[in-house]
Amino acid sequence: MGICLMILQFTPFTIIYLVTIAIGLYLFHLAEDISFAPGRKLVRLVIIGTIVWNGMYALQLLVIDPGIFLISILIGITGIYMIVSALLLFALSYTGREQYVNFVAFVLLMIIPLLILSGIATNQYFSLFYTSINTYAVGDLILFFLEYGPFFWVHTGYLCLLTGFTIFLLFIAWMDYPSLYRRQIGILILVILLPVVTDGVFILKFGPFPGLQITPVILILVSGILLFASSRYHLFSVLPRTQARIPEQLNDGLLIMNPDGILIYMNPAAEGYLLISSDQAVGQKITDICPSLRIDDGATEISVLDGTILEVRKNPLLKTRTSEEIIILHDITIRRRAEKGLREANRQLSLLSSITRHDILNQITVVQGYIELSRDKEMDAELSRFLEEMKRATENIQYEIEFTRIYQDLGTQEPQWQEIDFILRAPCRTRLICECDGYAIYADPMLPKVFENLFDNALRHGGRVTEISVICKEVDGSLRIAVVDDGAGIASEEKERIFERGYGKNTGFGLFLVRDILAITGITIHEEGVPGEGARFVMIVPEGGWRRDRE
Repeated sequence: MGICLMILQFTPFTIIYLVTIAIGLYLFHLAEDISFAPGRKLVRLVIIGTIVWNGMYALQLLVIDPGIFLISILIGITGIYMIVSALLLFALSYTGREQYVNFVAFVLLMIIPLLILSGIATNQYFSLFYTSINTYAVGDLILFFLEYGPFFWVHTGYLCLLTGFTIFLLFIAWMDYPSLYRRQIGILILVILLPVVTDGVFILKFGPFPGLQITPVILILVSGILLFASSRYHLFSVLPRTQARIPEQLNDGLLIMNPDGILIYMNPAAEGYLLISSDQAVGQKITDICPSLRIDDGATEISVLDGTILEVRKNPLLKTRTSEEIIILHDITIRRRAEKGLREANRQLSLLSSITRHDILNQITVVQGYIELSRDKEMDAELSRFLEEMKRATENIQYEIEFTRIYQDLGTQEPQWQEIDFILRAPCRTRLICECDGYAIYADPMLPKVFENLFDNALRHGGRVTEISVICKEVDGSLRIAVVDDGAGIASEEKERIFERGYGKNTGFGLFLVRDILAITGITIHEEGVPGEGARFVMIVPEGGWRRDRE
């Protein structure tokens, strides 16, 4: 009967590997609680493989026995294949090739490893993985190392192939993706290269301890770095390939051109709008692709061959070191057709309103004529008072009808850019001062009526008004336009009521109409003058609703 004796040895290196296993188990538990993309399961597989490798190597250090050594190699290499395969699948997922991350791919990756593992298991008969086992002493520490056989080099070559392809995928992504993602891709490449270097040192028997393998410890540190970066900084929360696909899914056309006006990118929507493929268009000048495509700052409109109306906007491509510009093509055909239909409906309503108003005013004129004729007849005081009330009522109706004539044109036309100093008309016998040279605002075409009503309001209610000033001032991105007179001013309790419909000494429609005209493009108006020192009407034009064409 034979007796198999196992010799146990203690070394501080063993503690390092055991601590590394404990850290790996903690990281595996931690990975369950991290919302981490891509491939949280694949990262956990890397951790499992690293724990297995560390455990088997710790066993090699603790037990000096060739049989245990061979079993630990068999199980440890299984862990290595788990790590390398998981890293490759991780890279495929990270670079947007998720269709290859499946069970079939994993089985194919395991074909050669299974052959290698079978060679290790049967090595005592064929010596395919190693030809002999030698020992190496470092002080009291005894280490085993192998004389490699042909399957070992197949094993090493296969690992180099998988690792090299993984790094290749990440390097291509590093070249293609925006600078926002290059740092995290660089971290991934370094994380994979580090254990490759340490494993190469071990295989070639370099370093102060040729038989000591530190790669399992490095891999646990790598796993910790990945998990920490994911949980603390959300390193992989948005994938570059996912972001790169966004332009391809947009309904808006997207063009990118270099400083020379050469097209360098076109998304599928732009291909459909301009009726040209990106293969044909990229590398050409944009003006050669579509002569009507005017590349101006701000927004312009063009019509393409199929009748589609496009709104074109150009902006610099931010956060890049080059002077590339992005052009967005937005289809506004339906909106323009709806607006055209709405304008046509408004035109017909205006025509009907005009005819109806004309007929009503004719009838009012008839009523007023009969009232005047009746007043020439002798009648008692009560009947005379009734006629006065009838006259006042018909005059009110006449004012209301007149207001509908003015109000019906409000908002029926497109707002437009209007230079303030060009639309002002000085009121009679009053000095007008304009300090708005070059300022233009985006407003309804009835904007001139705003200033006419404000001037008229000053002359009617301001007493002896001799001077009216229109002053423009930029404040926090908005434009303040003040209409100031030197009249009597407006009482504090009336500052808001004057904008109500019907309030005032005349028709009461002027300032009500002013506020509605300005509100179409988001302009507000209020009165902030001092009673007794003159009125001060202030219009506030929001940012984007004004510009300065001239100094």
